[in-house]
Amino acid sequence: MRRLLDLRIVRWELKTLYIVVAWIVGFVVADLLRSIGTSAVVVEVANALTTFVPFALAVRIFRGSDEPVEPPRAWWRMTAWPALSRRLGILFAVLTVFGVLGLVLAAAGVDAYQAMGDGGATIFVSSALQFAVLAFLYLNSAVRMKHLGITKPRPLRLKPTMKL
Repeated sequence: MRRLLDLRIVRWELKTLYIVVAWIVGFVVADLLRSIGTSAVVVEVANALTTFVPFALAVRIFRGSDEPVEPPRAWWRMTAWPALSRRLGILFAVLTVFGVLGLVLAAAGVDAYQAMGDGGATIFVSSALQFAVLAFLYLNSAVRMKHLGITKPRPLRLKPTMKL
């Protein structure tokens, strides 16, 4: 496990590949469990695990440009810079609202949401909880980095000298 946590991914292409593969693996595990007749609650617990384990590993091994590669990140730090943490926190907060809205619409009797049955309610609750936790972690990271004065370094722009 220690060797895995010492891995660092800096290039955005590899980060994207990691996220896509983790996402696909999560879908495959959930579909496999559904196909063998596992209950919706067990499927959602497995889905939460296949979401959070790769996610927790990613925030430990991903590094931003100009971020030190070698030292491990602080336990609370989710991204390299506060602006990205804030944006992702807001995104996950909005997704939380959509999950809660889906649950409310199902409870209110909207046909499209009620047709999902108890499995749909489980999915909405699970998704809303997962997104709420991620929103909290990212927003907490943004606030802490801002209070510590961590900012993204400005790129050095050198204007070429003109020669006639």
